[in-house]
Amino acid sequence: MPELILAGTDQQTVPVVISIAQGLGYEATQPSQSSIKLERGNLTKTLLLGAMAGKNFHISFTFDIGVDQHGNTWLRFDQDGALGAVKGGAIGYAKSKNAYGEFINAMRAETMQRGLLLGER
Repeated sequence: MPELILAGTDQQTVPVVISIAQGLGYEATQPSQSSIKLERGNLTKTLLLGAMAGKNFHISFTFDIGVDQHGNTWLRFDQDGALGAVKGGAIGYAKSKNAYGEFINAMRAETMQRGLLLGER
């Protein structure tokens, strides 16, 4: 579960992270002060068709938000791989795991390009 450290407060960085996620096809749902859930795909089609839902396969994960002692934001991304397996068996689990890896890599690259990424724990 990677934890990215970004320059700036959560009020400055979280909208950027959500914008990056939206560019990758995710929607921010169930936002709260300390976590945000990201989803893409169609849950109904996924439950009916499993991994055969194709590009409509439902993917979701959350990220927790905090501020460190230096005033920078940390984001802890958490994938529920077990849920992918329930929705689509081994293929669904693999799809979920691949999408999560692609998302994390894109988040690293985009935040680095924007000069926000300070490090990772």
